[in-house]
Amino acid sequence: MNGLLFDFEWRTTLLTVLLLPLLVALGFWQLERAEEKRQLADRNAERAALAPVTLADLAALDDTEQADRRVRLQGHLLAEPQLLVDNQLRSGRYGHDVISLFVDAPSGRTVLLNRGWVPGDPARRSLPKIPVPRAELRLLARVYVSPGEPYVLEEERFDGLADRMLVQQASSPALREALIAAVDGPLFDHELRLLPDQPAGFRRDWPLVNVSPAKHQGYAVQWFTMAAALIVLFVLRSSNLATFWRRRDDADSQEV
Repeated sequence: MNGLLFDFEWRTTLLTVLLLPLLVALGFWQLERAEEKRQLADRNAERAALAPVTLADLAALDDTEQADRRVRLQGHLLAEPQLLVDNQLRSGRYGHDVISLFVDAPSGRTVLLNRGWVPGDPARRSLPKIPVPRAELRLLARVYVSPGEPYVLEEERFDGLADRMLVQQASSPALREALIAAVDGPLFDHELRLLPDQPAGFRRDWPLVNVSPAKHQGYAVQWFTMAAALIVLFVLRSSNLATFWRRRDDADSQEV
């Protein structure tokens, strides 16, 4: 009986050499992403257990320590401008996150306060009217620090401020420049998100992470499975393994 033979056809070998490291690397990258999301969830839970701080105390911390911290606010909302973050979907419906300027009286700082989601016009012919309470408010909010650079279609430019403004994201440098020039006092660096049980807000169910750790792990399994399948196909294509095993089975059955 002929033994196991290999014939490494160059095109098959080249394709395998190029694809296999890529598939394995994608699998490990998804595992790294899963760990990052798990750390974000752990940090959020840890910070939620801490007592709320004032905005002045919060400003003394660095960005890493500020992320997900709860903060006490006391002051009033500005009637304008109202920032409407474009293309925010909830339950498959088009809408906007509403970001208002809030003046914190004890610290004298102005913050971008995300009050939650409202439905919008899918045809984009009009912007929703946003009610703004005039009374002084005492609120609890959470600091939102973006885990990475947000994707934007193009860099936004602002010649001025309007009462209602459609924006791609609240952290745009051009937008912050325009807001700093328009408000009295310093503007806090990060967006604050109004906690769900607080007044003066709308729908507030922001996902903690856009993709769960379990889903990233599932993607990793898919990439590793594809890598394993590629190895099997390469071995079968480059050897007589299938014929070898079939002949061996036939020989075993004849001996019996």
